[in-house]
Amino acid sequence: MTDNNTRYTLLKKLQNSRDEKNWEEFVHYYSPYIFVIIRRFNVGSQDSEELMQDVLVKIWKNISKYDREKYKCRFRTWLGVMIRNTVFNFFKSKASRNSKSNVNYDDIIGKLELMTEAEVNIISEREWKNHIAQLAWDNLKNKFSEQTQRVFEASVKDEISNAELANQFDLSESSVRVFKMRVRKAMHKEIIRLNSELES
Repeated sequence: MTDNNTRYTLLKKLQNSRDEKNWEEFVHYYSPYIFVIIRRFNVGSQDSEELMQDVLVKIWKNISKYDREKYKCRFRTWLGVMIRNTVFNFFKSKASRNSKSNVNYDDIIGKLELMTEAEVNIISEREWKNHIAQLAWDNLKNKFSEQTQRVFEASVKDEISNAELANQFDLSESSVRVFKMRVRKAMHKEIIRLNSELES
């Protein structure tokens, strides 16, 4: 398989050829991430769905303008700023339409207006790590036994000790350590692979 047929150049492929296949792949990988970022800006779930579609339309129209060297930032930072601006404009519009109602959007508008690119970047990076980790686990989990899956998921969800996990799953602590080590090793490789394939 050649490099052009892999996700390694996903953004470049989309910039060079905005065909349906490239776009569907982009939407598959990025729409959950976009949705989470929108939610982090204190937007309700229903409005977040609408805003996610607005952001995707803007990406489609503007993806060719993104240049890492020009903007001196990663794609996800550029995307985060676009999302922040879209949410800001959404609430500004709502505020003007609802000026005679009891709904007050001043607080959220003020916070978004004062939010710096550095602050957007912190949110974008944190949520990207979570997003990539989830993608990696979704890709890998069926390669492990059900017991290994349950042990790993419990360790991540509850952050409990190996002793507690051993007791919960009726295993030895050494078995728990081996299960977790195997998964973490595979996750590390998969996260590196996904990061290299999904960004330019």
